[in-house]
Amino acid sequence: METKRKEALRKKQVTHICLLLLALLHLTTPSTAQNPTALTYLTRPANATVAVGESAVFRCGVPEASPNITFTIYGGHSNYTLTCPFGHLEDIPQALYGSCEVKDGQSLAVWSIRGTSFSDNGTRVVCQQSQNPSAVTAVLHVYDNGVPHAVLIGCVIGGFFGTLLVAALLFLLLQRSETLQNFFRGDETEDDMSTIVKD
Repeated sequence: METKRKEALRKKQVTHICLLLLALLHLTTPSTAQNPTALTYLTRPANATVAVGESAVFRCGVPEASPNITFTIYGGHSNYTLTCPFGHLEDIPQALYGSCEVKDGQSLAVWSIRGTSFSDNGTRVVCQQSQNPSAVTAVLHVYDNGVPHAVLIGCVIGGFFGTLLVAALLFLLLQRSETLQNFFRGDETEDDMSTIVKD
């Protein structure tokens, strides 16, 4: 019975030591870990699927308390990075637009691609909050909705009928215009060989 008491007392001491260590760990955590909402993504970029020629928009937002984010777009032609807040970009194509704004309690970074093409397929965006080890990503998928082929077929058919109409009008014009007929016949000269005189 004496050994059971000693064992129970030892377990109690171990429990108290463990609780003391947990309390000590809780007190020494860094300030960012005490406020986990400061290192979260309020708006995560979402994958986008658009038809050729349509626009695509990617957004990434973090709490205003920790507003520093880097929003990078990895495209088929080049890579561009937008650093918020107060990000500034130079030498980007006209179809690509990046902006930073503080709105609804969050620092928001936005990439817009206007008039997507097949070369934009597989474009990836990565949003990284400063002091946050995790990054969020999204991918752009561009598909063919058949509109360019329909336009091409329509142009070919329209061109065929336009050419046919012009040919028919020229034929009618040539038949009815003496001036044009004379122009295309050339000069009429009488040939001495055409009349043979018999003796």
